[in-house]
Amino acid sequence: MHPASFMKSFSARAKKRLTWRVLVAAWLAFLPLLTLSLSATSASAAPLQLDPNMDKTWQRTDLYVAQGSQSRSWLWGPTAFSIKTEEYDGAPATANIPANQRLVAYYDKSRMEINNPYGDRNSKYFVTNGLLVKELISGWRAVGDNRFVPYLPAEIPVVGDRTRLYNLNAPTYASIASITSLTTDQNRADNRVGQQVTAYLDYYSTPKADLRFASYNVTIANYDNTFGHNIPKVFWDYMNSTGNVLENGRTVVAPVVDWVFSTGYPITDPYWTTAKVGGVTRDVLFQCFERRCFSYTPSNSAGFQVEMGNVGSHYFDWRYNTPQPDCLTLPVRGFGKLWSENPSVKARIGCPYAWSGEQGIKIASQHFEHGSMIWVNSNGGTDYYLPYEKNIIVLFDDGKWAVVKDTWTEGQPLNSGLTPPAGRYEPVRGFGNAWRNETALKLRERLGWAVEKETGGDGAIQNFGGGYMIWLGNSKEILVGYRYYDRTNHWEVYPDTFQG
Repeated sequence: MHPASFMKSFSARAKKRLTWRVLVAAWLAFLPLLTLSLSATSASAAPLQLDPNMDKTWQRTDLYVAQGSQSRSWLWGPTAFSIKTEEYDGAPATANIPANQRLVAYYDKSRMEINNPYGDRNSKYFVTNGLLVKELISGWRAVGDNRFVPYLPAEIPVVGDRTRLYNLNAPTYASIASITSLTTDQNRADNRVGQQVTAYLDYYSTPKADLRFASYNVTIANYDNTFGHNIPKVFWDYMNSTGNVLENGRTVVAPVVDWVFSTGYPITDPYWTTAKVGGVTRDVLFQCFERRCFSYTPSNSAGFQVEMGNVGSHYFDWRYNTPQPDCLTLPVRGFGKLWSENPSVKARIGCPYAWSGEQGIKIASQHFEHGSMIWVNSNGGTDYYLPYEKNIIVLFDDGKWAVVKDTWTEGQPLNSGLTPPAGRYEPVRGFGNAWRNETALKLRERLGWAVEKETGGDGAIQNFGGGYMIWLGNSKEILVGYRYYDRTNHWEVYPDTFQG
């Protein structure tokens, strides 16, 4: 089969999956108008109030911080700066809140939520705080337990001053996607309990060791196996600290942070960075969990060296105040035309990585009975989506994709000598090795036999916060691979309409 026909078959399958994406994009475009209409309608309604259990949750830890009787940082923040309702599938109606809407309260450090106002008020999970960090990193907003709306990963600094243009070095939620575990099988780290934390990360590069930070003598105290990440002692001590808290109207000494409830599990390892804090450049250690991000600033006073990041205010700004991406660089040529003219693609793939422009590559492709393989030579560059020098992208007919390493080298047998049915082929070289040996992915069973011989050509690639684009020179089409946090990757193919 000619490569052009091969990619046309990609497009036919992709079009079926695009219909709902277009509808989502249209819905996103309509959302600001809808929000304005609802605001005007409800302007005369009585303002929403904190649920008593929300206030009780805040008072337990932060009342004493507000009073100045406890020298520790805020768990929530001084006050709820916004109390509102948000769409959430399955939430029951109350006297003043319609069905499928839930009461939320935004604080600097997090968001309180009540999903079921008729639930057990004695349960600590009557009031919850959402997986805001996962949403900020992935760009997918939860509007139900099992429904997500695509947006853009947040180009907001994880630590330090909020304004991106004055805090350029600090990593953003979008930029740390490449080192984050949004599922339990992504980016797991080795157990480094007892070792010093010297890994450094900024907005522009991948993590690297920097022995300058050894002077702070921060060591790893715990390894959490859920997502596979190390927790430094400064955060572990805070997560297990005790102090005066308010429970049932009485002051008691108890754990300050119920960390699984308040923070969730760690989804990154700890990293040092340099960030602007109040306009001053400081060394900061940060680590993100499912619900919160921690920071450790050695130059702060003792009670405030460890703090919760301002995830609540970051999320609120991302959701309500920043409808357009704040990208430092923009894609060009075919990638740029597709990105700028297709809101659905833009919303799901996010901003290009500032350090990773469009790169010319060599590619090869082969179509199978139930999918395809594309070989990409990334010229030694590594990144989250294509981590090897020689990558094989496997595209399955169900719209999912995976990446495996090309392990074939010159001198190895081209194939294993299998006899395929008439009109079919056994894949050779790297495709053949992956097809036969990647038993975890069951490539041979899932793909079937090849239906054409492998073909090669020129291509280009660019990495984005939410995936990658690859230009397929043979067929003048653009493969878009998305990385989601719902345990699946998805791909689509579009015609390259750029002229020039």
